[in-house]
Amino acid sequence: MLVGNSQTRDYLSCLLAENNYFPLLMTDSEELLHALKGRQFAIILIDCSAVTSYGIRILSKIKVSCQRCRIIIFCDKQHLRDKSHRVLIKEVLDIGVYACILAPYQEWEVLSMFSYFP
Repeated sequence: MLVGNSQTRDYLSCLLAENNYFPLLMTDSEELLHALKGRQFAIILIDCSAVTSYGIRILSKIKVSCQRCRIIIFCDKQHLRDKSHRVLIKEVLDIGVYACILAPYQEWEVLSMFSYFP
């Protein structure tokens, strides 16, 4: 999990732990990429603030490091009012992320992303 917004990070961490999922919390993109090397599959949770901080290239780097990774982006609904964030979400989806979830994040939306794990 590479989530820049502390409220989102805390919410996701607690929700996942309550449901017996224990994500690795990464502090920077290089740490995440290093952890992904050699993995066949992983679910990556990343928020718009992290994508904005590290640039959209981080998603391409994740896909190169772990080709079958499922990338899930979390965005604040307020971002939809900002044209640059709408463009960012479109670019992210064009890259091939698995899903983009808009706040408020419903438990079922988040947990359904983990229902199929090869």
